[in-house]
Amino acid sequence: MEAMAEERTYPVPAEERVQPGGFQSLVLIRIQDTRPKHLDGGRTVLRPSLPYDETTRLASCFLDLYIGARYAPSPSVSGCICRATVLAGTITLTAEGQTFQLLERDALRFAADQPYCFENMSSSTGRLLLEYQFLNGHL
Repeated sequence: MEAMAEERTYPVPAEERVQPGGFQSLVLIRIQDTRPKHLDGGRTVLRPSLPYDETTRLASCFLDLYIGARYAPSPSVSGCICRATVLAGTITLTAEGQTFQLLERDALRFAADQPYCFENMSSSTGRLLLEYQFLNGHL
């Protein structure tokens, strides 16, 4: 019996997929090359990780929430989604009208073009990796 070829569905039209000549796959960002933003009276630190890339439409940052800290940014541009992965601590995330308690290594994807909020619910620093994808192709 012949094996059936697996059909792949891509969310980006063929003409917009990664072109070999215009994409730099290897990028190194060192912590000393980034500038953190201190928010919520210094209890929240937002540090850029990988900057926005026009080919992949992705950008990422690290979010450190000290004890009792809260991060509720303004909603992003239309069509933006966020993938939040907890690296340490226990975080409460409210997004899309629902509230989730996230533990270390839990991940949640949500619409970042709507209000959302992170709160540190643990007795130590909560750390997350936030990856933003801009489905409409712009910031």
